[in-house]
Amino acid sequence: MIEYRYDEEKQFAQYFANVLNEEIVLNIFHTGTVQNADEARRLSRFFWKMVDKSIEMEKAGTKFPWVENAEYWTEKLYNTFGGYLERIGYGEIWDEEVDNA
Repeated sequence: MIEYRYDEEKQFAQYFANVLNEEIVLNIFHTGTVQNADEARRLSRFFWKMVDKSIEMEKAGTKFPWVENAEYWTEKLYNTFGGYLERIGYGEIWDEEVDNA
């Protein structure tokens, strides 16, 4: 199960999954689990899409419903997603996508 330290982490991730129309990732958030290597890769790639989109939106003046800025929450999610994928045996996939970012 993906373990978030803060409720806002999950809210932030779900917000961007909706913005980016990532149905598979939304399902991962709903179940709280990654079922296979394909889902691990989708979550890993989503993370970097979320980072790029959050930067783009902040530069455009978008105000998010969180007090902290997007960088704060993406740093938290980097640790949450990376740690989770490592624990369930997909750390190599996460590392590959980090290298490709």
